[in-house]
Amino acid sequence: MDNKPPECFACDARARGVRIDLSPQKSIVLPHEHFLGADFSAEQSVELLMLKFASHEVILAGYQLRRIENAILNRDLSWLCALPENLRQPDSDRPFVTVLTVKVVEDHDDDQRHKK
Repeated sequence: MDNKPPECFACDARARGVRIDLSPQKSIVLPHEHFLGADFSAEQSVELLMLKFASHEVILAGYQLRRIENAILNRDLSWLCALPENLRQPDSDRPFVTVLTVKVVEDHDDDQRHKK
């Protein structure tokens, strides 16, 4: 029997981007070169981490998300997914993502050009 806790992220020092699993049937890959910044908030019981890329925003809700923030800053974050809360081990010091949302960033410059 496998007692290893489920993982929500992976690191690889050779990674050139982050694969984000939205579901078992859908994923996207965002290159590290497109990473613009991160916004971390721990004001509530659930932490929030927003990762900003040139074309997408990735919003994570969960626990121990500082390690994911550090991994993207070091450019070795290679994979992310969300798992159901019931799989979380409450005393774990490993990051656990319960909600993962990806938004496409609108290109405001294109909008302005089309209005002229």
